[in-house]
Amino acid sequence: MSGHKFQCKPLPREDYVTWDDLIEKSTKGTLFHHTYWLEAFGRPVAVIGCYQAEELIGGMSLSYQRVAGLKIARPPYLTPYLGPIVFRAGGKRHRALTLEKDVAASLIGYLIEHYDFARIPLSLDCVDVQPFQQRGFSVDVEYTYVIELDDMDRVWQELNQDRRRKIRRGVKEGLSCESSDDLDTFFRLWTRSLASHGKRLSQSRFGEVCHWYAALAAKNRAKLLLIKDAQGRIHAGAILVWDHRRAYYLLSGMDREIASGNAMALLLWECMRFSKEEAGVAEFDFDGSDVPGVEIFFRGFGGRLTPRFSVIWGRSYVWPIRQARRAVAALSGLSARALANFRKG
Repeated sequence: MSGHKFQCKPLPREDYVTWDDLIEKSTKGTLFHHTYWLEAFGRPVAVIGCYQAEELIGGMSLSYQRVAGLKIARPPYLTPYLGPIVFRAGGKRHRALTLEKDVAASLIGYLIEHYDFARIPLSLDCVDVQPFQQRGFSVDVEYTYVIELDDMDRVWQELNQDRRRKIRRGVKEGLSCESSDDLDTFFRLWTRSLASHGKRLSQSRFGEVCHWYAALAAKNRAKLLLIKDAQGRIHAGAILVWDHRRAYYLLSGMDREIASGNAMALLLWECMRFSKEEAGVAEFDFDGSDVPGVEIFFRGFGGRLTPRFSVIWGRSYVWPIRQARRAVAALSGLSARALANFRKG
C-alpha cells in the first residue's frame, strides 16, 4: 500500500478467532465488530488487518455483497456500529490520535482500492471523521441515548417523572418481566408493531434474526425480555444484545390491542436492570431512533445524547445505479401499499 504508513491485507479465516479476542479486549471494539455477528447474516465477511511489520495493530471488519459486478461493503440489517479499530496503545494524546489517523488512512486506502462502494457506521468512540472526509467520503450523523449503569439509584432519579409514574403503574397493574428465548412470541409482537406503522418485513429478515440470535445466545450475548400481565398475556418484548462494555436495545415490539405506555416504560427499565445485573455491562445504548415520538420517549429516560457517524463513499459510476435501485424500491413500496389499501377498501 504505497503512500500509507501501514500495510493492510485481509486476515485469513483461521485468524478470525484472534481478531475476535482482540476486539474483546479493545476499549473501542463492539459486539458488531466480531466475525460471529457478521457471519450470522450469510454474507461474505472480510477482516482487513492493519500491520506494522508483522504486528497486527488495528483493522476493520466488513460485510459485503456483489451487485451487478460491483463489490459493495455495507452493514447487515440492525448493525449500528463498525469502522476502524486500533489495538496498540498510543501513549500521549497526540501520539494516540496520530496512530488512529494513520491506521484509518491506511484502511481507507485499501477500501478505495478494492471496493466500489462502502457505507460504514462508525462506533460511538470513533468521532474523528477527518481521514474519511479527506478521501472524499460523505458523512451522515444520527443520535442515540446512552445511560451509564454504575448507580441504578441515580439512573432511577434521572428518569423524568412521567417515566417513573408509568413504571410504577405497570407494576401495580400486575405487569412483570421475564427472560425468554421464545422468538416466535417476539416475532408476533414485532409484526404487530410494524403493521401499526404500515410496515412489514420479508421472511428473510426473520431468518436473519433467528441466525444471529442463536449465535449470540450461544455466547451469552443475547436475551429476549417479555412483559406479561397476571393472566399470562404478553404485552411487549425486546431483544437485548451486549458486548464486554455496553448493552444495545436492538429490537422491540408490543401488542397495541392490550399494551399501554406503562408496559413499554417498564420494559425499558427492566432492560436497563438486566443489563446491569445480569449482563454486567457499564452502559446501555438505546440504539437511537429517527421517529420523533420514539425519540421523545427515549429522551425521558435521562440518557446522554450521543452522536454517531456513518461514512459513505462510492466510485462515480456507482451513484446513478444506486439512485435507480432506490427509485425502483420506492415505486415497489408505493405499489405494495396501494394494493394493500385497495384490498382494505
